[in-house]
Amino acid sequence: MVTSVLTGMVQGVEGILIQVEADISQGLPMFNLFGSVSSEVKEGKERVRTAMKNSGIHLPPSRISVNLAPGDIRKSGTMFDLAIAVSLLLAMRLIPSDSAQGILFLGELSLDGSLSPVHGVLPIIRTARNEGYHLCFVPEENREEASLLYGMTSVGFKSLEEVYQHLKGSRREFKKAVIIDPETGECLPDSDDTAEKGILYFSRNDSAYGYHDFSEVKGQRLAKRALEIAAAGFHNVMMDGPPGVGKSMLASCLSGILPEMTIEEKLDTTMIYSVKGLLSKGFYLVENRPYRSPSQNVTLMGMFGGGQEPLPGEISLAHHGVLFLDEFPEYKKEVLEMLRVPLEEHKIGLIRNNRNIEFPADFILIAAANPCPCGYYPDRKRCRCSRRDILRYQQKISGPMRDRIDLFVRCEEVGYDVLMKKEELESSAVIRKRVAAAWERQKIRNGEIGEDSNGSFNGRLSSSQISTCCRLSPEGERLMASAYKHYHLSGRAYYRILKAARTIADLDGEENISTAHLEEALLYRNAAFSGD
Repeated sequence: MVTSVLTGMVQGVEGILIQVEADISQGLPMFNLFGSVSSEVKEGKERVRTAMKNSGIHLPPSRISVNLAPGDIRKSGTMFDLAIAVSLLLAMRLIPSDSAQGILFLGELSLDGSLSPVHGVLPIIRTARNEGYHLCFVPEENREEASLLYGMTSVGFKSLEEVYQHLKGSRREFKKAVIIDPETGECLPDSDDTAEKGILYFSRNDSAYGYHDFSEVKGQRLAKRALEIAAAGFHNVMMDGPPGVGKSMLASCLSGILPEMTIEEKLDTTMIYSVKGLLSKGFYLVENRPYRSPSQNVTLMGMFGGGQEPLPGEISLAHHGVLFLDEFPEYKKEVLEMLRVPLEEHKIGLIRNNRNIEFPADFILIAAANPCPCGYYPDRKRCRCSRRDILRYQQKISGPMRDRIDLFVRCEEVGYDVLMKKEELESSAVIRKRVAAAWERQKIRNGEIGEDSNGSFNGRLSSSQISTCCRLSPEGERLMASAYKHYHLSGRAYYRILKAARTIADLDGEENISTAHLEEALLYRNAAFSGD
């Protein structure tokens, strides 16, 4: 008798459903596992055989064949173990033939029969739910993560023995997760009404990433304003200035002024962290906007993702949040140049096993740099770098890369009087309210021209949207024509200035872009390496 059990795997950040087919027939004793499987999947037959033996279940001395379908998709990982074991239990007629119908099985087996947690559970059960499945069996450590989605009942087990006894007839009660209304944050009863609203299952996670607050930053008024504009329109920013003036601290404040993520954004981010294996035990939905700061030694794979079985990189872990690159010119040239693609397309594509895999990468880039190798140019009292050294250092950032940055700002040294001054500075919470109001204006305006929410930020406007949203007065057109010639702007830089000006107008609550908004946007465009 051929049996079939449902399991799944992750490709990129998407889940794929896999059918495990098993057959036990007469012939020489052997255990064949096939279906375009990787080495760790092949090793699973020994894990399954030993785990079943140590759970009191002995495989017959027969010809055992297990196929993972479809065969044109390469299978990798260890999450198929439980499904393989259940398919064999069915083939041996140790459990009822209909006991595994409609159930998704995920989990790695240890040699003693215990179930070990696996990565990427959330994307798989999301795909299963969309395909009409509503029950999944997972290791106990994965149960909280698997309970994040409404419409999928997740049952956690500690061992193969528990799964066997449950399927054999010793039913256990399902432990329900909390249902939260995404609008009010209140607990809701498990009913058909909540199902229609598409509520997510999740438990509250009040932990914070420890963002710095803008009230802690002394001075740097211009830089604070630039970061507020960046947050309001999802613009990329580059800060330069001497060491110790607060560039890193300013960058760490940015996530704190971004409005709270929507439910869909939280789910998208959580799936990426699930695939990467960064959801620790007891850590549920990712509530806070990501803030990633990889070192200068990061590899291409670490930054952009990849590997034989591709995993997301830093740019995807920063999805819906902030990617901070300190000492920007010190990153490898190939890393800097490869950033150009995700900064334009807001995703990164890889080709593995003849398949295209995409990872999302929609983030705000904050780059920080010194103006020269020693960091003190143009202060010639402290800077001893030659003109040639300064130019070589600054030219590590190519023109095309600069064109993809919207705002440049110089961070000056803070005087002793400013540092010691006792005053109450504007907090991140106050700035966040202005940013949220600007976001709302953008979404309403873009909704009126028929655009979806992905294009609602000014920093993401397409060419057609710019012509609609960024109309200039005759005076504004004359100003931009003069700036285009004087600063030798590229077409890309010109449009980025318009988008920044549109955001400044939104922060001011203005429907039209004025010359004052254009002048401020031009100021930020040409402030990089201001000592040059």
